[in-house]
Amino acid sequence: METLKIDGSIGHGGGQILRSALALSAILGKPFEMHSIRKDRNQSGLRRQHLCGVLATAEICGAKLEGAELGSADLLFIPKKIKAGTYQFAVGTGGSVSLVLQSVLLPLTVQKMKSHISVAGGTYTPQAPTAEFFAETLVPRMNQMGYSIQAEIARAGFFRIGGGLVKVGCCRKDTFMPVYWMNKETPRKCFIQIVTSQFPEKTTLKIAKLIREELSKMRNMIPYELEITENPDIEEPGAAVIVRTTGRNPTVFSEIAQYGYTSEALVRSLGKQIRGFLAASAPIETHLADQIILPLFFAAGGSFLTKGLSEHLESCIKVLELFTGQKVKTEKDGKCLVVNVPKFKRENND
Repeated sequence: METLKIDGSIGHGGGQILRSALALSAILGKPFEMHSIRKDRNQSGLRRQHLCGVLATAEICGAKLEGAELGSADLLFIPKKIKAGTYQFAVGTGGSVSLVLQSVLLPLTVQKMKSHISVAGGTYTPQAPTAEFFAETLVPRMNQMGYSIQAEIARAGFFRIGGGLVKVGCCRKDTFMPVYWMNKETPRKCFIQIVTSQFPEKTTLKIAKLIREELSKMRNMIPYELEITENPDIEEPGAAVIVRTTGRNPTVFSEIAQYGYTSEALVRSLGKQIRGFLAASAPIETHLADQIILPLFFAAGGSFLTKGLSEHLESCIKVLELFTGQKVKTEKDGKCLVVNVPKFKRENND
């Protein structure tokens, strides 16, 4: 079979392109060769969480690899058959558990036989979905499509030491149904949790105060509750702000306190997320949109309304079209975007 050539710098040029390619390659049995991986990032090439995703995906489908090493900007991935089973993966640092799962979850979840996956690493990592987002936002949406996934956050961990652990059981049900998330809605309530570990109390209280002040400025802010939770089991000092919205389409998003990242900057970024989410009233939040494209495609397709075409979403669409030749259609709907995802044509899987 011909090896697909992929420019890793297309779209936003980040790890999302690699993770999408890994999942697609494993499911379709199509080899690919990617160059210029994460070309314009501060630390280009494969970092530990990316390498873990590569090795994990290779393990579940017996793939042949070339270039699978830290810092590599080029990768050859030649998959064989996916095998359901019990797998344990570890990033080795506080790299994101959720990002590793983006590569291996779908290939194992499209199988009829159940698999059990454990991934160790960071559950609170900057510029990555938290484990709460994965378990409470992504997993329920995938289950609505016809997958069967159970996720447990066994331990939490921040982004330097790690120590977090997420356990997943997954397979597919007998039938898939098209899914349509098209109706706008305003969440009924918002729950804000500041999760801390060995974090200065003064700074935690400052963050809470700044959040209340930021929310008081929002004209469209819904009723909310705020609580501070100290987690003594996390090895590394840190703080994460987890926001949960209630309604027909519950959503989780977050901000992570980083070194050199002020409390004011953290809260401003969080406020921007909340404002954008409430203003759009779209059923699929921006960070979720790119993560449901592939699951929808391999289920029965469908449509959804989201805030707009993010770089991550655009990259996922491009990689999907490269592997399959099938088109994802997008069209503007006022200030939002309608995304129409086709159903996988099995005859394309040669």
